[in-house]
Amino acid sequence: MKLHSKHFKWIIILLVFTGTIYSCDNHRDAADMTQLMAKNEIVNKLHKVNSFDITGFKEETIHNPPDTNFKKVIRYVLYITYVDSNKILQNKKGIVLFTPDGKSIINSEITDR
Repeated sequence: MKLHSKHFKWIIILLVFTGTIYSCDNHRDAADMTQLMAKNEIVNKLHKVNSFDITGFKEETIHNPPDTNFKKVIRYVLYITYVDSNKILQNKKGIVLFTPDGKSIINSEITDR
């Protein structure tokens, strides 16, 4: 009986340790998801493009931005290149504004660099 209680104790410790490790919030996954949402938002604004590539990007927090009711928003700027339907290489900048939690898109636009 003593042998089983010794193994049982280690199984419980392993389960508690595993549960603790996997229940932690991973903010890196949330940031990756926000980057994917920004990329998809910009790609969906473009029509009939080939060779889409993100050449650079930056993330910044804007305090008291105009045109929103939020006190601070997250802005993703994507520097993109693509070949349009006329086979012309385009260099543009995509700007995507997110809510402070990074889960919803407020606005997006594509501008010249």
